[in-house]
Amino acid sequence: MPRLTTAIPQPASPRADGQRHSLLPLGQALLKQFPNSHLHLAILVALATASLIAFAVPIASSQASTQPASSPPLTAAGDGLIAALRTQAQTVAGIIAPSAGDATPTQAYSRLGVVGGARLVPPSLLAAAGQLAVGGAFSKGRGYASMVIQRQNAVSFTIHQQGLSSSHASSQVTVGQALAEAGIRLTDADSVSPAPESRLTPGMHVYVAYSNSVRLIVEGQERLTYTHGATVGDALREAGVQLEATDRVFPPVDQAVRPGMTLSVVTVRETHEFSEEPIEYGTVYQQDAGVALGQKIPVRAGADGLVRREYRIVRINGQEVKREFLAQTIVPAIDALVAVGTRAAAVVQPALAPAPAAAAGDVLNCVRSLTVYATWYTAASAGGTTTKTGTAVYKGIVAVDPSVIPLGTRMYIPGYGYGLAADTGGGIKGNMIDLAYAA
Repeated sequence: MPRLTTAIPQPASPRADGQRHSLLPLGQALLKQFPNSHLHLAILVALATASLIAFAVPIASSQASTQPASSPPLTAAGDGLIAALRTQAQTVAGIIAPSAGDATPTQAYSRLGVVGGARLVPPSLLAAAGQLAVGGAFSKGRGYASMVIQRQNAVSFTIHQQGLSSSHASSQVTVGQALAEAGIRLTDADSVSPAPESRLTPGMHVYVAYSNSVRLIVEGQERLTYTHGATVGDALREAGVQLEATDRVFPPVDQAVRPGMTLSVVTVRETHEFSEEPIEYGTVYQQDAGVALGQKIPVRAGADGLVRREYRIVRINGQEVKREFLAQTIVPAIDALVAVGTRAAAVVQPALAPAPAAAAGDVLNCVRSLTVYATWYTAASAGGTTTKTGTAVYKGIVAVDPSVIPLGTRMYIPGYGYGLAADTGGGIKGNMIDLAYAA
């Protein structure tokens, strides 16, 4: 007879719907079929009682665990299947109910009826137990007892870890439970293949890869990480650290990883960088006699130039430690060109009265006389047609040094005639005069 192991809390209120339990007619049929078996009657009573408790007592659900029960549960007498009520009862139904080759609960439980070569329980009574486990309260997922299932017969499997292989046998259902039973404790960073929640099957090979905790320092930033890598280089790749040939790694990348070791990476990066400095363009004014005097016409647009410099920069852990000047390229600016007109408008020059002929013995009525050095100029050579006093440039206009000859002074120049001091010039200093149109 299978043995169920369960922890039973205080019962709640009994079933109050007033209906007969569905297993009672089944029990009566069993008594009729096996009237001489007191053992069968006791089993039937136990089944009915368990069914009433299962329906009347809601047992809090819990998560599946690979750990053994913390306290010994109550047991019913008998040998065979051991079921501790600690994982979802629905799991029980999936394990001891019809498998891929079974069509009904009766067939599944009929195979459990023979233990040690002797038939202990009639097939029909085992079918009732199957119906209780599969279709009764234990088949519901939430709000009922959680159960940990053990197999009736242990299965053999092989554990591979740290380069060693060992054979084991376990009655646990999953890989994780079997590993826990074997004393293997895993962390979240360890890997197991097949997965811990996979069903344990006979002859299975289970591979356990333990992770190593290492202290990783990259560019001065420290963090704790876990790795399955065999070498320092493998551990850095798993951590997402991309190395370059110039980087410094301590210990070397080919050294084996040990738990708790410190890995230090100093990045040494060399780059070529460029800087650009603009050169502003200027404006060139060019005189053009074909353009009216004073008019400005843009001839060419300007364009800025630049100075481009190339540097080799070395950074250690992201900080610049060296900057080396390599080359310089200059792109010259293009100046803007503007034409300035110099063409003067025609000016009607008033005719000056010729100097009167001096009679013999006559003397000109002058305030004073000066001996000066005389030059001549035109409006074109002077760069304009307007004098210092605002008059036009024509014959008879004389440029003077106002400190010597005040502007507005009328004068007589032998060989030139009468003149008017109405203009100045940068080169007219002292006893010097500049005669307009003297040639």
